[in-house]
Amino acid sequence: MSIFVEDWGAVYGSPYQIDPDDEVVVETELIEDGDRIVFHEGKGDLRPLAFVDGVRRPEGVLYCLDAATGVQTRGIAGAYACGAVVTGRGRPAKITREYIERLLVWGGGVHRLLPDVPGGWHWEIFSIQETHPDKIGQELQVRMRKAEGRLADELCREGFLTLVDGPLTFVRERDAAVVGFVKTHHRRLLDLRHHSRLPELSPGQRTSLFTLGKDRYSAYLRLTRGAPISGRWSGIVRIELPQAAGLGPAIAIADLVTSALPLYAGVAHADPRAPQNLQPVGALEKLLRRRLGDRSMAQRAVRDAVRRAIARETDPELAAPFSVPLSMHSL
Repeated sequence: MSIFVEDWGAVYGSPYQIDPDDEVVVETELIEDGDRIVFHEGKGDLRPLAFVDGVRRPEGVLYCLDAATGVQTRGIAGAYACGAVVTGRGRPAKITREYIERLLVWGGGVHRLLPDVPGGWHWEIFSIQETHPDKIGQELQVRMRKAEGRLADELCREGFLTLVDGPLTFVRERDAAVVGFVKTHHRRLLDLRHHSRLPELSPGQRTSLFTLGKDRYSAYLRLTRGAPISGRWSGIVRIELPQAAGLGPAIAIADLVTSALPLYAGVAHADPRAPQNLQPVGALEKLLRRRLGDRSMAQRAVRDAVRRAIARETDPELAAPFSVPLSMHSL
């Protein structure tokens, strides 16, 4: 019996989370090479690339009490940032299109405003009917993914081959050169005889394309080979491509991505999620987290806003705010 160790830092969990007893429940079908799984070498001329990603951060849990009914509703205050790294054809890598939003998500259909705080602190208010804390917290992720999708659409229209960190769920430009990049495997998508062959992939190889639902193609590819002590799935990621452009163009994009992405594989000394977390994405994430500012200042701003909201209801003279410095907010 062999023993291996996961390349990722333990705090990030494992990129391979598939239960061997799980059944395939997603509608998939091998489409490129009949019912066979074939390994294809990457090929194609490098073209301008854009890597899109985002980060998010909860910054306060709030409650709203209905005095008439005694019902207490939860809300989450937080922030997200998204942006892109553009590169290719001799151009240096550049981070661009950074976007930051702070928001407050209420459950139970509540729509209670949070006052602005001097220093540039402002929250957009959203409401969902769900009341479970997990569902409310997930809305912050959904808003971030939608912003990433809008940015990916914009870059596609400008001619970039655009890679979105994650699935293509919120990308609308389905007939453009856009690729979803999935680095964590949660469920088995192919039958066991094909799935068991995936660790045989060599760096710069991908599998045959297969359908994923009714609107996407997908394939597995290997970025790099791990050390002798690494797990068999080290360096294996999955890509998604829209079906709308047709199978032929999707194959060409898959070949190009398979050729290009090993050049951007993460390195262990710089990223605890290497090699799956690509170098441009890792650099973008670090910058976006700085753009979100100091966490303690953000939490203080939320508390100050709640204090002001309460004061307005009781004694307006007590509503003078603390000033949370903008310089701390925008580090």
